[in-house]
Amino acid sequence: MFTPSLTTQQRHASSKRPRRGIALVFVLIFVIAMAALAMSSIFMASNANLLAKSYDRERDLKFAAEAALSIGKSRVNADPSILTMRTVGQVDTAIMTGLTLTGANGQPLTGIKVNVYVGPTGSTSGQFGRFSSIVAEARDQRGNGFIRRLELTQESFAKFAYWSNSESNGSTTIFFNNADELWGPVWSNDTISIGSGRATFHDEVGTAAFISGRSFGTYSKGYKEYQRAIPLPSTSTLATLSTIATSSSWNFTSGRAASQNENSVLNRIEFVAFDLNNSGDSTDLNEGFFRIYTARSLDSDLRGDFPSSATAANTAFCGDWHNQKVNGVNKTVFYPAKIHNTAWFNAQYRQGLIDAGTAAATATTLANAHDGDNLQTIMANPNARCYLPGDPHLVAVERSASYTDPRTGSAYVNAAWEKGGTDTTFTPVGVYGQWLQWSATPDSLITRLRGYGNAPAGSGKVGDAKNLYPIDRLFNVNAKGVIRFSGNVGLSGTLNGRITLYANGSIILLDDIRYANDPVTGVCRDILGLISDKDIVIADNALNTPQDLGGSRQQNLDDTKDVYIHGVMMALGTSFRVQNYGSGPNNANDCDVTNNGRGCIYLDGGLIQNSRGAVGTSSGTGFAKRYAYDHCAVVNPPPYFPTTGRFQDNRYLELDPAGFNHTNYFKSITPDP
Repeated sequence: MFTPSLTTQQRHASSKRPRRGIALVFVLIFVIAMAALAMSSIFMASNANLLAKSYDRERDLKFAAEAALSIGKSRVNADPSILTMRTVGQVDTAIMTGLTLTGANGQPLTGIKVNVYVGPTGSTSGQFGRFSSIVAEARDQRGNGFIRRLELTQESFAKFAYWSNSESNGSTTIFFNNADELWGPVWSNDTISIGSGRATFHDEVGTAAFISGRSFGTYSKGYKEYQRAIPLPSTSTLATLSTIATSSSWNFTSGRAASQNENSVLNRIEFVAFDLNNSGDSTDLNEGFFRIYTARSLDSDLRGDFPSSATAANTAFCGDWHNQKVNGVNKTVFYPAKIHNTAWFNAQYRQGLIDAGTAAATATTLANAHDGDNLQTIMANPNARCYLPGDPHLVAVERSASYTDPRTGSAYVNAAWEKGGTDTTFTPVGVYGQWLQWSATPDSLITRLRGYGNAPAGSGKVGDAKNLYPIDRLFNVNAKGVIRFSGNVGLSGTLNGRITLYANGSIILLDDIRYANDPVTGVCRDILGLISDKDIVIADNALNTPQDLGGSRQQNLDDTKDVYIHGVMMALGTSFRVQNYGSGPNNANDCDVTNNGRGCIYLDGGLIQNSRGAVGTSSGTGFAKRYAYDHCAVVNPPPYFPTTGRFQDNRYLELDPAGFNHTNYFKSITPDP
């Protein structure tokens, strides 16, 4: 039997024990791994801390820049003059330099300094609005920073649907009442009064006082009371409009002084739109013009008043329509009442050149024809109407042998006026007045379409090319959109273009004022601003007021029974109002379903006035109001239209802080400083 030796047993026993040093290796690996994890945690914590500090600093810089913008905006609104307080050669003004701001917690933002610069930007002429920019620069000690720009636009008075300085007409307080609805911004420096009949305001309402009867109003966008008052522009502020108008050759001297009332007016502006490109309409660019008529002596002639003692013999601007045979072709033409009993009119009738028409309804034989026709007989024609002096339809009374026919250079011959009028029988120089000449050499395109006396062959037949003032710069490179009259001026026609008319007297609305592009279409191309140092008045004339033709018969003598006004009106002296609103017919017309005297005033635009003016009465005299708001006036205000002095946000931009220089930047965004 074999017995292992001691040496062998010891050898087997030793082979089962772990080798020395293995545990130490494992311990070292574990320690290293834990150390790595610890170091990783330290690095991660350190990075997170640095990142958090970076985010905090970025947030503080951003906060500082935006807070500085708000401070700058507040400074500009409080004192707009800082926009022009620039040193020579500078385009901006530094209103804050190296300033440390305080956070919401009351602690200063250490290590951050801000600079704020302000100045007018964009086109500084004011033709398309007034713009300014505030640039805020926030930087830390290392030069890191944020730069923000806030562009402001100065609020135009044209944005208001209704604005007043006083809500009284004399001693009488005017109320919004009887379910009145206003569709644009409303403002008054006075107390706004709302009656128990209620009123709805579809846009913001503001007042420098308070709203009396507040519970009777519905406010879609809220209201603000006790705001800072907005002053109307002063005459000195508007003096620049005269300079602008002069540069366009549109600064005119009126025949009646500003101190005279609306009965005194010898000049009329008529807006004219016609088809230049044969598109079938007159709504395109470049198709807008105006012409100016000056009466010879009588204000009543220019105004188109119905004669106070109207007879067929003295009614020159009202009449009826007949068929007239010209070169064997029948045309419907207009004959003033004044010529119905003339020998030449009756002779043409007897020769069959003029049809009987309504005016001859009482004639019993060809022998007496129209002899003895009275005004009531002539105006019995349902299409009888009146025109303003200078209108082409009045050719039979505007032309005579006493004046020169510019087509021939000699006196008008009998055949030139012994006929009915159409919209092409234009009379540059006539019995009652004349049209001013714009250019002796009008553009060839206008000449080809309209023509003038002794024009080249193939020219248009209207004959007013020399008398048309182009609104667009295509035909007048100096046009800036401002017309000025030194006294009272009348107004009528259809506007294609952007015009501000400023008169230091009254503006008298003699007939409808419309846009070629109707505002209801949403096309913001045409805009009219009317500014009067005195009043803006709807004339009580033959076109705007139904006339008493005898036998208790009252008849409308315009193409429409209502008055249409497209534009933003500003009456600095007193108000927008209707002449003789408390007298005249009270049941001749309807406004919608309501009986009244003169019909509706359809205003599409805005109304700014020193105090409220009256347009009608509860008894039915005057007009009823149907006012709508033209939203185009906000985005496309009339040229150089006055601003309120308040600034509103327009655009917000972030700028690259690398290499930023405030002077160079303002120069780049101000093309005409």
